[in-house]
Amino acid sequence: MFNERQRTLFNYILPSAGALCVTYLYNIVDGIFVGQGIGAMALAAVNITVPFITALVALSTLFAMGGSTIIAIRLGRGDVKGANNAFMGAFFLTLILSIILMFLGMIFPEQISKICGGSDNILPMAKEYLFYYTAFSVPFLLSNCFAVFVRNDGAPKLAFIGMCVGAVLNIFLDWLFIFPLQMGLKGAAIASGLGQVFAFLILVSHFVMKKGQLRITNYIPNFSLIGKIFNRGIPEFLTQLNTPMTALCYNWVLLNTLGDLGVATFSILSFIYAFAYAILSGVAQGLQPLWGHAFGKNNKEELKQYFNSGIKINFVTSIVIVLLLIVFKTQSVEIFTTDSELISMTVKALSIWVLSFVFMALNLIYTAYFYSTKQTLKSDIVAINRGVILKALLIFSIPQLFSIAYIWHSVLVAEILTFLICLVCKRQEKSYTN
Repeated sequence: MFNERQRTLFNYILPSAGALCVTYLYNIVDGIFVGQGIGAMALAAVNITVPFITALVALSTLFAMGGSTIIAIRLGRGDVKGANNAFMGAFFLTLILSIILMFLGMIFPEQISKICGGSDNILPMAKEYLFYYTAFSVPFLLSNCFAVFVRNDGAPKLAFIGMCVGAVLNIFLDWLFIFPLQMGLKGAAIASGLGQVFAFLILVSHFVMKKGQLRITNYIPNFSLIGKIFNRGIPEFLTQLNTPMTALCYNWVLLNTLGDLGVATFSILSFIYAFAYAILSGVAQGLQPLWGHAFGKNNKEELKQYFNSGIKINFVTSIVIVLLLIVFKTQSVEIFTTDSELISMTVKALSIWVLSFVFMALNLIYTAYFYSTKQTLKSDIVAINRGVILKALLIFSIPQLFSIAYIWHSVLVAEILTFLICLVCKRQEKSYTN
């Protein structure tokens, strides 16, 4: 039914998309249980912590994807030693980052929550959630990092299984801590952390048991290689920075216009966005090692086929997601809250918000393709415009130019403009060799 290349494509895409869905499921499940079990203001409090947490996750993704891009190309060339050096470099950087995040989040939770836009009403809940969530920073960031490396080391199914186990445990503990034990936001944060601990243990077993080509060994920092990891990872970092930048800008604008209810509305929208993003970005990340291997072998036909397949898969998938959310928009919002005013406001916003998913799906493929084939400048241009410049500019300017009712159009306009930039960059592509 499928040829060898198609089977390889789906063997990487499906576990990758599944693993990323599971990763985002941690926050989504927290949102569902927090909204239903604690209330709308607690939901807003969780959203206040999003810019800080996701910014650090974006930075860890810089190391993971930067390292994995180098790993894929070097494995494609047969350079196992060079690939392992890149793996250890990215692992070392992620470990240092996770320790820094843990100390920052536990020592300065109130200050960080204020910077992220917390009002006096939700600040106490936000700082409590942030304190306990960041206590598990080491397994949290390392599990995300190892999921990428396990996939690049030829075991995409194990990456998926590891994240699934963590998610199932998180769901059970969320229910246990929030409802029977009445632990509030502290319980939600601890449930997420314990889920990540188990995911990490499963993923690290791949390297401890020496199942692939990559090994955890003694490591001496190589600053030249670290520079390459940063260079290759910056496009994905900028792409991931889209989430904290969008959340921070929306929190600031909404708090001064629509108040805490507006922040809660955005919180639900961001949870729905996160799940769609996980699926669509998972396709792009699943293609990354395939693009890297093809580029390492200088196989232009394979590169072209995988690129076209990625565009088609993400376009069709995004259309399906948009149609489902339009048809079931009220039910989608009611999963998170029973507050009638919040439901009404969010349903109206969702009708506009979901249209951006189609263009986001295409932009993610272009960005991943560019950085996987050493077209780093193009991927940087696309990512920084999409994740930082355009969205920040439009979130602040559209309500001023029109009215606050149009604030939910900002993301859609930004994704459309980014797609036009992608088309220009792709048109200028030359015949690259490794």
